[in-house]
Order: sequence, then structure tokens, then C-alpha cells
Amino acid sequence: MLIARLRNLVLALRMLSTLDPEARRALRAVASYVSEENIQARRFSGIDSSAVISPVASLRFAERVRIGAKATLNPYSCVWGGWSRAWARIGPGALIGTGAVVVAGRHAIHSELALRDTGFEEADVTVGAGAGISANAIVIGCRVGENAIVGPSSVVTRDVPDGAIAVGMPARVVGYRSPPPD
Repeated sequence: MLIARLRNLVLALRMLSTLDPEARRALRAVASYVSEENIQARRFSGIDSSAVISPVASLRFAERVRIGAKATLNPYSCVWGGWSRAWARIGPGALIGTGAVVVAGRHAIHSELALRDTGFEEADVTVGAGAGISANAIVIGCRVGENAIVGPSSVVTRDVPDGAIAVGMPARVVGYRSPPPD
């Protein structure tokens, strides 16, 4: 296995040596960005070492992100803390699906300014222990309770109770998970 890795490294270095200087600079810039958002962020003390985080998941403002034991962030999922004070908390054993977004707030919209210039309304966001956020769902500044499920492509802007199943845009509770059989 070590020999195969060394061969792959040599092949990669040969390929990189054929790039023109501008392409190398661009590749370094991309690598730096990926390192900041996807690699360095995992070093914060609030991220449990047993959490499974895809290398292409996005963690922003990681100093205000907490991820519990055995939580899973699938590819292209995003967990973003607030810019200055709000927290994003992912409970133990929670599952964040592919492409799902969990964010501590939203852009301020009550302004005639361009959205980029309106500022940010921060609000803590929490995904409880054992909860599941399905693929492409969005959770903005609210709480998803323990063992709750958010359906695919749902948009959650209000709290979801423990054990609830929430779907839609905006998400609404459509049922509750039955207790596991004894």
C-alpha cells in the first residue's frame, strides 16, 4: 500500500511540474482555501475526534462550531457558526446529509441595500443528538430536536421537537418517529 501511495505521489508531482506558473498559482490558491475551510477547521477543540467529517464538507467560523461524538457530516454538507457570536452545534450521533446546510443565522433582508451589504442576523442553530438532516435540507438559526428527522430539500426556520419528522418549504411537522421495539 505504501508503494502504491508513493507511485501516486510521483505521478502527481510529474503532472504538477507540467503546469504553467499561472495554473500552479491558481492550484495553490484553491488548496489554501480548501485547507482553511475543510482541514484546519477540524483542529478546533469543539469538534470531537470521533466525528466523521467528509473532506469536502464545509466548516466556517469553526471557532463557533461544536460537533459531538460520532456525528457524521456527509460530502458537500455545510456547518457554519455565526460571524461573531452565534453557535452551530451538532449533537452526538447526528447525521448531516449530502448537501445539507446548517447555519447560525441569515442575511438581514429588511433593507434596500444589496443583500451582500445588509449584514447578518445571527441565531444559534442546534441539531440534537441522533437527529438526521436529509440531503439538501437547510436549517437556519433554530433547533432540531433529539432523534428528529428533517426530510430531503426541506427548509427549517422554526424549532422541530424531539422525535419529530419535518418536511417541506417551510418545514412542518408531519409526524413523529415511533419508539424502537423492545
